[in-house]
Amino acid sequence: MSSCKPALLLALGFFSSMNAYAFEDSRSGKFEFFLMPQFTNSKLLKFDNGAEADINERSGLGFGLGYNFNHHLELSLQFISSSSNYTGTRIINNDPEDPENPNGPQKFAANMYTSSINFGVTVNLLKSAFTPYIGANIGSTYIDSGVPTGQISTGCWWDPWWGYICAPYTQTYTATKVNYGANAGLRYDFNRKLFIKGGASMNFIDLPSSNSSEFISYQFIFGFMF
Repeated sequence: MSSCKPALLLALGFFSSMNAYAFEDSRSGKFEFFLMPQFTNSKLLKFDNGAEADINERSGLGFGLGYNFNHHLELSLQFISSSSNYTGTRIINNDPEDPENPNGPQKFAANMYTSSINFGVTVNLLKSAFTPYIGANIGSTYIDSGVPTGQISTGCWWDPWWGYICAPYTQTYTATKVNYGANAGLRYDFNRKLFIKGGASMNFIDLPSSNSSEFISYQFIFGFMF
């Protein structure tokens, strides 16, 4: 029985070294493609003159492509979109001589759509398969407020049943703003191909508001390396 112990220890040492060697090749020098479901907390934005936008919690879906320079440093390009209902308060001109609408603040409801493209840098703190990470990103966010501008445009398309059709549609207020942020979380590499990540991020959007415009989000990332 005692003669089996050295052989068992030798076998365990062999497989441990093989696992360590296998992970040495897992991240470093590889590209990544990943899917990124995201959940963003609700947010109350307060603008000048008492205008407000109370944005509901929302979910979004994104994807990205990254490259691991080594076990620690990764650069990535990410795209994510989401939509959410919200309620707002708009401030109407209170001039009594204004025949348009002298009634003061008005409540309204709308649906907001956003899409963002970001360049990100991630630092994996450990060389091992399981590691915490920290990161930062900068990019731009397209915002469709869902609020009509009052202008009517005409759009045309080809319908499979009715042929070429043109119809009027109402334009909405849109904007493209700079965004930047930071994130942190945990990563686990299952093998040389598959990995998961989970974390939280805080992103700031350059909105002309009188209060802070940070948005807190949570991500679960599933991807593969090649």
